[in-house]
Amino acid sequence: MSSEEYIDMFLRYMKSERGSSRNTLKAYQKDLLQFLNFIREDSVEILSVSKDNIRDFISSLTEKGYNRNSIIRKLSTLRHFYSFMVKRGYTDKNPLVSLFSPKIIKTLPGFLTQAEVEDLITSIPLDNPLGIRDRAIIECLYSTGVRIGELVQLDISNIKEGNQVLIKGKGNKERIVFLGEYAIKSLKIYLEESRPKLLKNDREKALFLSKYGTRLTSRSIERMMEKYGFLMGKDISPHTIRHSFATHLLENGADLRAVQELLGHSDLSTTQKYTHITLERLKEVYKKSHPRA
Repeated sequence: MSSEEYIDMFLRYMKSERGSSRNTLKAYQKDLLQFLNFIREDSVEILSVSKDNIRDFISSLTEKGYNRNSIIRKLSTLRHFYSFMVKRGYTDKNPLVSLFSPKIIKTLPGFLTQAEVEDLITSIPLDNPLGIRDRAIIECLYSTGVRIGELVQLDISNIKEGNQVLIKGKGNKERIVFLGEYAIKSLKIYLEESRPKLLKNDREKALFLSKYGTRLTSRSIERMMEKYGFLMGKDISPHTIRHSFATHLLENGADLRAVQELLGHSDLSTTQKYTHITLERLKEVYKKSHPRA
């Protein structure tokens, strides 16, 4: 069996048994093929790897300018892969066992203030179908806190009665999120005035459509948000809106576990990073306001 076939077997396992998302599988495949191409320069195949090969790979990534967190992610992919190979009996050694791994540098996610979110939304013109669509997208992202990959996968049927939206998240886990008053109004205008003009095929189920009448892609939304961010003089991405959603909920007294459920985090510690943001802002207020701070 070739190295590529072992990789394909691992990816099938991660998809069928572990429920990995399409984006996660793409990342695994990219990391493994990059590693395979590297070791083949020394005529090494994927089940003949030594710790020295791994160390050389890390050195190569460092020399190419990869940051620490990117390297750690690639090492995590390799650990998953070789653990799978050992469990299935294709090899009796995992070259990453006992190999030192640098710690992840935790960075606080960027976010917009509530006023900046308002400025962003109101800056989008409503005099054309794409502007109406773009405002509805940002309203929905901010109202629900969903990931960009979750948003583009939404069909019209995912919008339920009242203000509920059915989301299929990481690992195909389903959860309910909620649309606020402004998002409902914006989405209604989009569905009544914009989507019919963009629609080219009546059988298209996607909620948000491109100008070609097909399902909008994550990259298209990222470019759209970069454009509006540039006009504001801000670096804005779908992640920025998701982070703003979580931060504003916590600032206004939301329970941490409730925010965890809304974000679709399996681990509470992932949600806790947002408490750091609110604490930092409290510190700023304290320093500016207290006479003896």
